[in-house]
Amino acid sequence: MASVRVAAAQMTSVNDLAANFATCSRLVKEAAAAGAKLLCFPENFSYVSAKDGDSLKIAEPLDGPIMNGYCSLARESSIWLSLGGFQEKGSDDVHLRNTHVLIDDAGNIRSTFDVDVPGGMIYKESSFTEAGMHYFIYITDMPP
Repeated sequence: MASVRVAAAQMTSVNDLAANFATCSRLVKEAAAAGAKLLCFPENFSYVSAKDGDSLKIAEPLDGPIMNGYCSLARESSIWLSLGGFQEKGSDDVHLRNTHVLIDDAGNIRSTFDVDVPGGMIYKESSFTEAGMHYFIYITDMPP
């Protein structure tokens, strides 16, 4: 049976995009050097706001410089990236999307997923985050 090495990143994100990218870059290079074909990052891997509203200020479309940096990182390291909870710009100036992004080892965005999870702790993300409309299961063509 073929196997694929998968890595999970554990990090403490801060309200500094460059610092988080540097941490993610180091973790990607470590995972790739260890033979991982896929590295999974936690929610808010690229940014955690210090106060309400900060995430709206840094939110970008998926073709913006933040995500382009992660696409380049995946391509340069030949590794798939599962990026949890990216602050994607919403359809207006008062909403963003909490979007999960899957990038292949060539640096292409292969899938996205935005979600609203009901129940549990009440945190009114809906006051600034647009709810997702679809779920996804993505079968990769990742080699064993």
